[in-house]
Amino acid sequence: MCPQFDVLWDLLTVDEHLLFYARVKGVAPEDEQRYVTKAITEVQLLDQRHMQVLQLPLGMRRRLSIAISLVSNPKVVFLDEPTTGLDPETRRQLWNILQECKKDKDRAMVLTTHSMEEADVLCNRIGIVNNGVLTCIGTQNRLKDLYGGGYHLFINCEKTQNVQTTTTTNKNITTFISKHLPKAIQLRYFNS
Repeated sequence: MCPQFDVLWDLLTVDEHLLFYARVKGVAPEDEQRYVTKAITEVQLLDQRHMQVLQLPLGMRRRLSIAISLVSNPKVVFLDEPTTGLDPETRRQLWNILQECKKDKDRAMVLTTHSMEEADVLCNRIGIVNNGVLTCIGTQNRLKDLYGGGYHLFINCEKTQNVQTTTTTNKNITTFISKHLPKAIQLRYFNS
């Protein structure tokens, strides 16, 4: 698990953080150094392994948080907004690192993000959650085919018993949309 906000201690080194988390995750003592070195290498922090966290810039701190999530070689890695607060260049570097980490076929990565660009770069499948409900899931191309050709407007109206009122309401909505969005095309109409 890589949380959105770094859980790091300023006075510990990169190495010390990873050793600590390897022990918390139950890595056998004889395997600790191997797992730590692998995680440090994966996130490209080998040259900084003996530096204290307070000496690291924000991008390297985020890489350390990702290394912590990788240190025990988990089968599933959860990344919560891993590039939040990073400048575009650092974000791109981190994306490259995550793409390399994805190549491990024995590992699944679950990413939460508000950035569709980030999801497009890093994900094989995208699920969109709205108000806590998974509303769609699919590959980038499938979702772009469904939702990417402009905008879709869905309107739900309260059903009334009076057919005349329902017909008038539908006409009013259609007139309003045509006035404000003259190129709009009605794809479907459901009268249930």
